[in-house]
Amino acid sequence: MKRSGPHQVLLLLYALFTLAAGARSIVQLATRADEAPLAYALSLVAAVTYALGWVAIRRAADGDTGFASRMLWVELGGVLAVGTLSLLAPDWFPDATVWSEYGVGYGFVPAVLPVAGLLWLRANDPAHAHEDPVVTAFRVVAFAEAVSWAGLLTGMFFKYVVDAGERGVQVFGPIHGTVFLCYVVVTLVAWRRLHWSLPVALVGLAASIPPFCTVLFEEWVRRRSRTFTRSA
Repeated sequence: MKRSGPHQVLLLLYALFTLAAGARSIVQLATRADEAPLAYALSLVAAVTYALGWVAIRRAADGDTGFASRMLWVELGGVLAVGTLSLLAPDWFPDATVWSEYGVGYGFVPAVLPVAGLLWLRANDPAHAHEDPVVTAFRVVAFAEAVSWAGLLTGMFFKYVVDAGERGVQVFGPIHGTVFLCYVVVTLVAWRRLHWSLPVALVGLAASIPPFCTVLFEEWVRRRSRTFTRSA
């Protein structure tokens, strides 16, 4: 890969967040670790993750994308997991972590950063250089729909099983509904643009109903149809 403008911006952001999250967590653990040990430890984990992310982006710029493709997904999973827990179980976080509420204290940059990194990797991958934008859009919304299902199910677990209140459902219900509508629209666009048959399109729409089936459908249709990686 060539070292591009986005590459330099990503490196700068990862360096800044490594320093910010690392300094914050070290001071907190050294001076008042007993106040919120989980939150401060998770901030330190975030700092280590950002340091590894910087290394991953640097290596990807030199052509070694394997570590970056795994590390960025780990980072995104951490942001989503900690962000969700901070909403559903606020008592566990008497003080905020870097990833609390998906990085609201940092303008949601922690949630956007791994996504930006993954998109940069994909944009610079020769295998996807000529990919139809509709394909990329469908892949993104299929994944987002599955993630919104995960958030909604977690909220329902905390509401009905743990009896910890309705906050999770109130947060993820509207998010899931919005992403569901986006998925339906993009699926209809993909049906016409990528020349799917009507049965395939109907299966794609139906996949949005059971949890996590959109990612299974995306994988299935990508493997079975050459038009999914190249507009006919």
